[in-house]
Amino acid sequence: MQVQEYLDRIKYKGEPAADLNSLQELMKAHLLNVPFENLDIHWKTWITLDEEKIYTKIVQHQRGGFCYELNGSFQQLLIQLGFDVQLIGAKVYHSDTKTYSPPTSHMALLVRLEQDTYLVDVGFGDFISEPFKINIESYSTGNHSTESYHTERCGKFRLTKPDAWYYLVEKYNEIQEVYLPEYIFSTAPLLLKDFTHSCYFQQLSPDSNFTKNKVCSLLTETGRKTITQGKFIVNSNGIKTEQPIADEDVFHVLLQKEFNITRQAIAFL
Repeated sequence: MQVQEYLDRIKYKGEPAADLNSLQELMKAHLLNVPFENLDIHWKTWITLDEEKIYTKIVQHQRGGFCYELNGSFQQLLIQLGFDVQLIGAKVYHSDTKTYSPPTSHMALLVRLEQDTYLVDVGFGDFISEPFKINIESYSTGNHSTESYHTERCGKFRLTKPDAWYYLVEKYNEIQEVYLPEYIFSTAPLLLKDFTHSCYFQQLSPDSNFTKNKVCSLLTETGRKTITQGKFIVNSNGIKTEQPIADEDVFHVLLQKEFNITRQAIAFL
């Protein structure tokens, strides 16, 4: 990995240090410049959990990726910059069935800075855009779990610890006026290869959300923009607009204009 090349890819300015301020800036820069996308799955380009190939895709070919690629690559950058960071697995909540997916369905990061630990995630779409401070040691054996809150540009979030093994992250729904589950995670450290089976499932199974629809989504300074195979959606300062996508040519025009992903970058591996 060429650290400066990665920093240039995410348009990070300055000299990062292994501290909270740099972590906040690096996370935001990554989310603003590297999209969450599953396009390779629909373009029949196989995704392997290989650090060098992921780096080439994201940094040198100006692409995005899904959680295993984005958080896996970001972890390597943070390690090179001197951060104490580990991969963790998470179970994603499915609101339609009110169930959780298997333990490695999602990948996130834990970053330790002195006595504090932070949840960091650049691979979950419309989620946190800043490190979420958690208290690893706290656990209530009574009826009330320890709670912590995190408010930022992307919304309000709550963290609880319902048992001895998992933390639950919820996001506040303004319409329903209630916190709704996003995912639960364990603090057990994992390796990139531990997500291999889940990565295969996400690419091959008809039950995977990633095989059902193309998506490319990017945080912006005023909200978020997202393209699917049927529409282009922009949320800006609380105002949502939608543009239908008539055909594949229109899709590729918007993909290049809004996300800087060209046809030439589609199948390079």
